[in-house]
Amino acid sequence: MAIYSLGPVVNLNPDLTFHSRSVELRISNTTAARLEPIVVNVYSNVAAGPEGSPAVLYFTTTFAIAAADGVVTFNIPTTVQSFIITVSSPAAATFINDISIYAAGRDAAGLLVPDHAFPFGDWNFVTTP
Repeated sequence: MAIYSLGPVVNLNPDLTFHSRSVELRISNTTAARLEPIVVNVYSNVAAGPEGSPAVLYFTTTFAIAAADGVVTFNIPTTVQSFIITVSSPAAATFINDISIYAAGRDAAGLLVPDHAFPFGDWNFVTTP
């Protein structure tokens, strides 16, 4: 299975406020083929916890992008001290070549958090057996 991951993102400011209150996640189909299923998981990762602390799933969704150059956008709450976002497709064989992902953190006022803007090149690609 092909998985794109936005590793652990620290979201806690020194004054213990959240850097981003939400993340706008935009996933684009870069081909004419239908992409299905696409699975998005968001985990709370306890950055201050002991080494190996488990990540806890707090948002998940599964969907398809049927249209060529189709785009799906989610607004995901990120009021956790650290988060991990993964985008995968267990069935779409060409998934790794047919998708583009962008994430942008937003503060309490809805403004872009520059430190939490992640273009496609910032996403790690992982494969599992």
